[in-house]
Amino acid sequence: MKPKNLLWICLLSAALSLTTGACLHHAQTDSPTTTAASKENLKLDVPFEPSSTEIVEEMLQMAGVNGKDLVYDLGCGDGRVVITAAKKTGARGVGVDLDPQRIRESAENARKAGVAGRVKFFQQDLSQTDIHKATVVMLYLWPEVNLRLRPKLLRELKPGTRVVSHSHDMGTWEADQSITATNGHKVYFWVVPANVSGTWEWETRGPKDGERWLLRLQQSFQKVSGTLLAGAEEMPLQELELKGAWLRFSVERKRGGQIYRVHFEGWVKDHLLECTVEEMSGAKPLRHTWRAKRDPSTVIPWE
Repeated sequence: MKPKNLLWICLLSAALSLTTGACLHHAQTDSPTTTAASKENLKLDVPFEPSSTEIVEEMLQMAGVNGKDLVYDLGCGDGRVVITAAKKTGARGVGVDLDPQRIRESAENARKAGVAGRVKFFQQDLSQTDIHKATVVMLYLWPEVNLRLRPKLLRELKPGTRVVSHSHDMGTWEADQSITATNGHKVYFWVVPANVSGTWEWETRGPKDGERWLLRLQQSFQKVSGTLLAGAEEMPLQELELKGAWLRFSVERKRGGQIYRVHFEGWVKDHLLECTVEEMSGAKPLRHTWRAKRDPSTVIPWE
């Protein structure tokens, strides 16, 4: 081989070697879950402290998790909550954690448990995670992190979504239920309420067709109060209950010198409230449906 040709071959080989090395280096450093530098730069809000098997089962039971649910675990650690949910109930799950090591462990644990097809894991900041599809959200964070997440939970989750937290509450958003587990740890449970605050208006059907009614509601999370105005008669609301998007209440009215009770219950969807009414004004209750619309300008934001 001529010296000149040999020189060209050497130069070409060197160039190819440099190019290949650069591509490999780029592929490795682009992945935030595979480099030591990416983990060193992470600032974790909560250290890894897994929930015990007993607590995980208590959390799933409190939420009533079943095969139709999509369970999100925010701060999933080694993935045990969503893996247990998938294995024992058939639910689907999504685990989110900022630590790439935890995400790798979660994926491997799901594979070993035989539920890799039902659960997914993502390395993400919890505040940036899209959670609107969740039907159940599980938490084992710190109190201040729960409070930072609270507006996001109320804003993004559909009314009726269940939220369970190991050890820590949500401040002024009181739990619908709480228990002390066998190991002394607290577990808290909430149902995300619809925002029903504001002024609702409709016309009744029944004994007084065309009567104009105004329902004025104030709200602190799932706790609601208010009054009902029927014509010129203003009545306080009784037996008032809000669970998710389901609302019920009753009032007492006077007719012919007699007091009778009127029950309302139904579902809220955005600015529409569709309910059934039962009037206990005679020997046989009168039932009819009603639909109220809310003035959007009267809604009071959560936070």
